[in-house]
Amino acid sequence: MMKQKRYISLYKSYLIGFLFMFLAARIIFNLFQIQNSSEKNRKFVIRTNLIKAKRGNIYASDNSLIAMSVIKYDVHIDFKSISEKLFRENIFFLCDSLECLLKKPKSFFYKKFKSEKKKGNRYFLLGKNLDYTSLKKLREFPIFNQGQIRGGFIVEKKICRISTLKNVGERTLGYDDHRGKAGLEGAFSKYLKEKDGKRLEQRISYKVWKPLKNEVDPEDGKDVYSTIDISLQDIAYHALLKELSISRAEHGCVVLMDVKSGEIPVMVNLERTKKNTYEDLRNFAVWEGNEPGSTFKTMSILAALEDKKIDVNMIVNTEGGVFKLKGREIRDTHYKGEKKMTPKQILERSSNIGVVKIILDHYKNDIKGFIKHLYKWKLNQKIGIDIPGESDPFIPKPGEKNWSDLTLPWMTFGYNIKLTPLQILTFYNAIANGGKMIKPLFIREIKFHGKSIKKYTKPIIINPSIASKTSLKKIQNMLEGVVKNGTAKKYYHPEYPYAGKTGTTQLDYWKRKFLTTFYKKNKNKTIFNKKNKRTAYYYNSSFVGYFPAHAPKYSCIVVISKPKKRYYGIEVAVPIFDKIARYIYTRTEKKMFSKTNKANIDFLKKIKESKKYFYSTIIEKGIMPNLLSVPGKEIIPILENKGLNIKYNGIGKVLHQSVKPGEKLKKNQTIVLELEE
Repeated sequence: MMKQKRYISLYKSYLIGFLFMFLAARIIFNLFQIQNSSEKNRKFVIRTNLIKAKRGNIYASDNSLIAMSVIKYDVHIDFKSISEKLFRENIFFLCDSLECLLKKPKSFFYKKFKSEKKKGNRYFLLGKNLDYTSLKKLREFPIFNQGQIRGGFIVEKKICRISTLKNVGERTLGYDDHRGKAGLEGAFSKYLKEKDGKRLEQRISYKVWKPLKNEVDPEDGKDVYSTIDISLQDIAYHALLKELSISRAEHGCVVLMDVKSGEIPVMVNLERTKKNTYEDLRNFAVWEGNEPGSTFKTMSILAALEDKKIDVNMIVNTEGGVFKLKGREIRDTHYKGEKKMTPKQILERSSNIGVVKIILDHYKNDIKGFIKHLYKWKLNQKIGIDIPGESDPFIPKPGEKNWSDLTLPWMTFGYNIKLTPLQILTFYNAIANGGKMIKPLFIREIKFHGKSIKKYTKPIIINPSIASKTSLKKIQNMLEGVVKNGTAKKYYHPEYPYAGKTGTTQLDYWKRKFLTTFYKKNKNKTIFNKKNKRTAYYYNSSFVGYFPAHAPKYSCIVVISKPKKRYYGIEVAVPIFDKIARYIYTRTEKKMFSKTNKANIDFLKKIKESKKYFYSTIIEKGIMPNLLSVPGKEIIPILENKGLNIKYNGIGKVLHQSVKPGEKLKKNQTIVLELEE
């Protein structure tokens, strides 16, 4: 019996020993497992986070911001996080508050929130691209002041690219995103583009991460200083908008170029929308190639002058305004009974017959001799500008399938060829520049953290001399005569002289011929009536030139496409050119105004305005102007003097305004401005 008890005690000892050994082995195994899995567990306390860098800014010629990156906020609501009691007790107060901030009736919010609460929507979008001021107010509203856990208030921060020019030049600034590359943003993306960094961070508590070290340092984009002149851009925009509205045109563009440097201070494009408003949707100046019409007559006559085929005093028989050639009629629109003209009169009065007879008489057996000038001037090639989207020009030549006996005569007055407005302007700028053809320039300098890394100070020469000094002097005299005595003489004024050429190009004329034939064959007016027939009459109206006429400073082109009322260049395009030229004269060449007649005094009062006067007059009409990039110290006193209550944060230029541009202002209205720090 004793022996049996001893065995039992021994077994118990063994069992306890084995149990301790098992526990020891388990502990060792767990320690080994922890040690081996430390790297796996590391990811729960250590993470690699992205450090967002800032895209470079774009500045105007006066160093004011015209494109920048700002922080915006998207706000969502998690209705499932909001208790029934909290929702029921505060929904009316919340809707009241939202009505004031988001400018929608409280009934809209009430119905929407009730519906989304019932569905249990956890990610309802309340507002997109909100600024910090609006976000701050939302955080204080009922329900939302309970935060994300209890109030369902979800905030997502993002960086947005904004432009201060909007319709005044938004397409010129362009973009670089999912849509592709366009404008200055696309052209100089390699400088503007930022490089995001990477940083190791350690979790120290819920949602709190402590930076450890940067694996890759972020690099901000470089700043681009453009040639855009905001005040000139604004003048051109309003002049173009007014004329487009009056003529009910489809679209139009204006480009201004510095004669000597090639800088482009103005590029405005406007297109009519389905809502009958005009917006900057497409860069027609760069992209749209069309038959230039009468503005090409200058090239034709310059070629003949350069080859000494003609002289300024020679006489050309213009056939009484109608000239039949190969079964087709060529007519002079501005014919006033003259049967004989000099080359100067032909260009001044834009005679189609005159320029056709000059070129046919001297190049009929030497067509390549005429074409060689167009190729020498590189009118058959792209300019190669920095902005993406430039269209290929088209200049036909003998031997190609599109060449016929009528090609050359129709080319002489701007048909059967294709050029963009900027390509035409570049040629006229060469005439103004003493024959030197230079590339249009859109930027002056690239800077990184205020330090200059690249300057664009020297003009890029395309052609050192398009013609001899003698030929250029003659053609300059002719272009001056167009404004003094010719098709643009209505706008001639000795105190602000300019030179240039009007152009009126018929578009889709092949359709017109077809429709006219169709109309004759189909007398059933229910199928084809006169109203339908008139839809074939479309025109491009243009004027291109430079000013002052002597020692030119700027060249400019205006193109209006498919105007419904009035379509001649003198009626539609010249008024815009004239307004821009007069403004620049009064701003930079005041000494040229020698007389002080009442008309000049009245005109000066209207256009001799500083930026302060411009904003003051807009506000006086009860309309909120676009204040982005305007210095706060300049605009705040103007707003306060107009009886408005101004609240602002910061001390620099305006980054955000609570009242959107174009909205009606009310007396004693409160306006919140976010300024640079």
